[in-house]
Amino acid sequence: MSGRILRIAAAGFSLGLGLAPVVASAQEFGYRGEIGPAYWDTLNPDWAACGNGEIQSPVDLRSQRTYPRLDASYSESTGRIFNNGHTVEVEVDSGANTLILDGVAYELAQFHFHTGSEHRVDSRGYDMELHLVHKSAAGANAAVGVFLRRGSDSDALAPVFAALPDIEAENVKYELDDAFDPTDFLPASKAHYRYVGSLTTPPCTEGVQWVVMKEPVTVSDEDIAQFAAQVTFNARNTQRVLPARP
Repeated sequence: MSGRILRIAAAGFSLGLGLAPVVASAQEFGYRGEIGPAYWDTLNPDWAACGNGEIQSPVDLRSQRTYPRLDASYSESTGRIFNNGHTVEVEVDSGANTLILDGVAYELAQFHFHTGSEHRVDSRGYDMELHLVHKSAAGANAAVGVFLRRGSDSDALAPVFAALPDIEAENVKYELDDAFDPTDFLPASKAHYRYVGSLTTPPCTEGVQWVVMKEPVTVSDEDIAQFAAQVTFNARNTQRVLPARP
């Protein structure tokens, strides 16, 4: 899950102009070599948790208990799509998109993609993973992870993949032409796993309430290839194994 705070460069653009592209920037990190996950904690002192955190994500969920219902209320929404250099992200406009966990309300702020999946279930991974990132009024983080597997079509995610920005347009935000309902991004079965972990990108902040959907949804071969052409492998390795509870 992306935890970067993107600094908006206002020069030449107005935040009040909904159709104007907006340029964003983020500190450099990557997934290979000297800026890869093994070195994140050395790139910025504020990212120390990436190296010495105790409940880091992602995890391998081993025979974990599942929860049958998800207390989420999503609705038709709009947003801005951009390639931030690490993934393709959609910044969701404020609205009625709320996740309730243990009595705390979290509002959907953005969603983004990883290839391959970051979480695993009994050592099994998937082609991609969607993260829907939420924040509470107090600033706490919660995320819903959805496994994406290769299939015949991308269903509700197809318009998002169709709107992927040009590879040259890194850190430029564009309004999505089509509205979307995040409910449609979830599998029909709302069975899911839960655990407390961290952001999966710097600063690797801990205390994130994770919901990982048990069943995957499909993404077409074409959309997987289209995404991979813009964003190469961007999945942090498994940080720990969560064994079955007694």
